[in-house]
Amino acid sequence: MATRTIFLTGLRILAVCLLLAVCFTVGGVLSGLDKVAQQSIASQPDSLANQQVPQMPENFLGSFLVFTLCVGGTLSYLILRSRWHGWTLVGAIFVGMYGISTVAIQVESIAFLSNKLPQGMIRALFVQGAIAAALFAPLAVLALGKWRAASLRAPMSPAASLKLASMLVRVAILVVAFVFLYMFFGYYVAWRNPELQRFYRGPELATFWAALRHNWISSRWIYALAVFRALLHIACLYPLVRMLHTSRWESALVAALFLACWTTVLLLPNPLMPASVARSHFWETLGFNLVFGALAGWLLCFTSPTPQWNRPNSLIGGFNAVA
Repeated sequence: MATRTIFLTGLRILAVCLLLAVCFTVGGVLSGLDKVAQQSIASQPDSLANQQVPQMPENFLGSFLVFTLCVGGTLSYLILRSRWHGWTLVGAIFVGMYGISTVAIQVESIAFLSNKLPQGMIRALFVQGAIAAALFAPLAVLALGKWRAASLRAPMSPAASLKLASMLVRVAILVVAFVFLYMFFGYYVAWRNPELQRFYRGPELATFWAALRHNWISSRWIYALAVFRALLHIACLYPLVRMLHTSRWESALVAALFLACWTTVLLLPNPLMPASVARSHFWETLGFNLVFGALAGWLLCFTSPTPQWNRPNSLIGGFNAVA
């Protein structure tokens, strides 16, 4: 029976990955994102336009498969391990998915790439992300059998008392950590690439502290942007962590994987960014998201885990919910 349940759940997870691919494709069509890309190519000089005839890149399908499996698998785990169900669970998945995969990324695009992106592209990306998340969240919850509460559920331990002062301290720690890690991985991973420096037309800075000082003097708004994105990440992660109602180590692991899975979008062919630049950003954001996600998952978990003798195996418990 357990083998059959695991097999059926695996099929459901693959179906969710397929749903993710379809939802992102539909979002791209309905948002007009493909039209914006084609218009940007048509507006270029004839010599450039002829060199950039829209076609399927050789490695697109492989990269898109990696993206859908990573994101679909991670979101499936979140849904299966959730103690929430129905529209409450749908809302949490939508907020986390749209907030991290679209809003947090495109806010940074507005700041750093607005002069490099075609007119209307950022708006189309916001619309595409909203459509994809709105379609995917309810379909995934339904496909994984979490629309209704399971008849047999593990007992939930009482939530730990949450004081405003404790919450504010944790948020402050996460904001400071976000800004530091953002600058740290940006300098030691991304900025090590000379091609990336040329792409953004930035100066060579000898040390990390020199980079911090330079940004504070010449581009102080970068720190304000980082603080805003930190608060956005916390707001999106909080409902996901709370809905798991599980141990801190699992909360930290899931939060890290949830943030990290979206970095695989940088593996997709990007005509607006050189491959070397995109790859540097991939390693930069992957390291950052794993570290910050683990810290956020740990600090945002306010519940005490259910005693081991009262709770079923974490995976089998999730599988039984969809059997």
